[in-house]
Amino acid sequence: MSKKTGVFPMLVGAVAGAAAVFFSDKKNRDKAVKAVNKGKAQVKKMAAEVKKNPEAFAKKVAKDVTAQAKKMAAKVKKA
Repeated sequence: MSKKTGVFPMLVGAVAGAAAVFFSDKKNRDKAVKAVNKGKAQVKKMAAEVKKNPEAFAKKVAKDVTAQAKKMAAKVKKA
């Protein structure tokens, strides 16, 4: 059996430890549950929108992405 060495296993361990510390607090667990539920609701809403009219949804997403790209480009120019 080979030993895994390197940075990746160390990073995975650090992330797992940080997650354990974070989720040990009930307030943090409640926040995480709320965030997951909010995300699920958004996904359901988007899925319904796609089923209803895929072309309109694609246009909406493209418009939103273009707007965000312009905002990011403006920020980069300022920096």
